[in-house]
Amino acid sequence: MVYFLKLSAILLFTVQSIYDSLSQTLRLFSGETAPIILCIGSDRVTGDCFGPLTGERLIKVHNVDAFVYGTLNTPVTALNLLKTLAFIKIKHPHQAVLAIDSALGEKHEVGSIRVIADGIYPGAATGKKLPKAGDFSLTATVAPMGPGELLGVRLGFVSNLASLASEAIANAIKAQNRPQNKPLQYPV
Repeated sequence: MVYFLKLSAILLFTVQSIYDSLSQTLRLFSGETAPIILCIGSDRVTGDCFGPLTGERLIKVHNVDAFVYGTLNTPVTALNLLKTLAFIKIKHPHQAVLAIDSALGEKHEVGSIRVIADGIYPGAATGKKLPKAGDFSLTATVAPMGPGELLGVRLGFVSNLASLASEAIANAIKAQNRPQNKPLQYPV
């Protein structure tokens, strides 16, 4: 199941659409506990910072009621993904993981946010061979497929997508009425 939403001028509608899609997916995957939120990407590449920006906003703006891994200060990248996935498996063995990452796609898909009832393979669009992350996922298509495309993405564009996504995620988790979780330190 894939929900496809295009960034639009009607932000309230977009946040509501993402929220509706996430709420349905949360019910399928996370049961009684809040999902672990794994925000993947690098703060060093503008087009790849959707994950860390979303994680940062979930913590600092929305004070989300879930464990969040991957922020601007402690990004989860190709260099530490394996270690982070192992840490999550040990510390949260029975909790569903929502993976969040930037994506490349067709030109007409740029600006879209997808909620997918499956995990993702981070870096696949750029040729990286990394393990599957997450039980379900949310991606934002930030640029068309092509070499070097992630480098030319405007920060304001990615920031707007992260703002929409973080608000929808926070609202969907709040609606689940989950108990408060305390953040853990994890390996970098």
